[in-house]
Amino acid sequence: MLTRIKAGILILLTLLLAGCGFQLRGGDRLPPELQTLVLAGDDKTQFYRLVSARLSRAGVRLVEADGNTPVLTISELGQSNVTASVDTHADTLEYATRFATRFTLDIPEQPRQVFNVAFNRSFLDKSNLALASSREQEQLRQDMEREAAAQIVRQLSRLSY
Repeated sequence: MLTRIKAGILILLTLLLAGCGFQLRGGDRLPPELQTLVLAGDDKTQFYRLVSARLSRAGVRLVEADGNTPVLTISELGQSNVTASVDTHADTLEYATRFATRFTLDIPEQPRQVFNVAFNRSFLDKSNLALASSREQEQLRQDMEREAAAQIVRQLSRLSY
């Protein structure tokens, strides 16, 4: 008897969550118009490959350009560093790094849509440990490429036509 009540409550809660539009994160579903895309950009970069993989995971079929298929054009991921803090000898202790990219979506018979992705991160400058500092910067760049690819797919999933 008690298990039937628990099962009934579980089913009721599941129906309530499904009815209110609740969705688990990471389930990026693109609109039907974007289920088939042409991906344009520098296909030799890691960032391009990450975006391509994210789109494939979201159920998008990537095809060659034919004139009737929406085209997603991604730019390189840019990076700029600014000194965030200095010590008493005017040596840099911490950098604020800004990562940014732009992507455009061209859908036949609709105006071009331009999107920007930008975010900031900071890292400590370990000038006495040059190898560790360069490795940290490379790891930071890889993390930001993954984050930018995820943001692109997230922004595309919010579009409606």
